[in-house]
Amino acid sequence: MEKKNVGATIIELVTVITIFSTLFGVVALNLFTAKAKASFQSTINMFLADITGQQIKAMAQNAQGIYFSQNSYTLFKGDVYLASDQDNFVVKLGDNIEFLSVLLPSQSVVFSKISGEVLGFDENQNSIVIRDTENNQQKTIKINKYGVITQVN
Repeated sequence: MEKKNVGATIIELVTVITIFSTLFGVVALNLFTAKAKASFQSTINMFLADITGQQIKAMAQNAQGIYFSQNSYTLFKGDVYLASDQDNFVVKLGDNIEFLSVLLPSQSVVFSKISGEVLGFDENQNSIVIRDTENNQQKTIKINKYGVITQVN
């Protein structure tokens, strides 16, 4: 009676483990990249909604504005941003997300009462660039004198 060897050799086991490890690594990297992209897009969408919300409040109540810092923006009431105003609402951008450049007068955009137009609008200073430092993605947002977002790219 002959004895048959049943099972896998060590080389076969190492090969299978290597293949599974490689596949797991590729899938994990793709999932982390997708999460970062979704987080950046979510931040952009929330920011655009806040711009529109401030303009709508200005048309219904009093002047409203948004003041920009590097890693956050502040929603405020009135024609001028006052850092000491307790009614200000600060929104922090996500991790690794920042305002790369804010080309607006006084680092802010203010919507006028009733019309919702941008106070002190300057056609040469009407853009905001948001950047994801982790993936080096960026979006440029432009606003016209009527407070309408005319470009997001």
